Amino acid sequence: MNLYIDGFRSHNIQLSSVLSDAAYFYGEKLLGKRMLKNITIEIKLTRELKQKEKAYGLCHIIDDDLNRPREFMIELDASMKWGFDQILIWLAHEMVHLKQFVRKELFDYEYGATQWKSRLYSMNKIAYYEQPWEKEAYRLETKLFEEFEESYE
Repeated sequence: MNLYIDGFRSHNIQLSSVLSDAAYFYGEKLLGKRMLKNITIEIKLTRELKQKEKAYGLCHIIDDDLNRPREFMIELDASMKWGFDQILIWLAHEMVHLKQFVRKELFDYEYGATQWKSRLYSMNKIAYYEQPWEKEAYRLETKLFEEFEESYE
């Protein structure tokens, strides 16, 4: 995996180091070592992302090949009010979305629809917390973080 970390607080060596370790850990858990080799991730730390984008984290495909994406940007709210643990949980959540894109479980269409596995969803007709891809990400984020935390100590 190629990993780049930049943005607000990226100069904090401790934060960058733990984000890097967590990204590799989550990636191996979700995709396996073999598939992870072909992935490039830019982690962009943004100040007040929640205020700007109404989200604590975002996973963007930045690859030209949308049918087989391997390049991603994960944006995380790195405002000073958030501790490392919270940022790592958000990273876990976004890494689940990355896995969903890589494994072709999730596909976003430009016209506002999303395909989850074999079913098409109209984004204006399904509440955020009812979206199955979000349910999976919320279900796995804490589990992944706790496994990482246990292995990191």
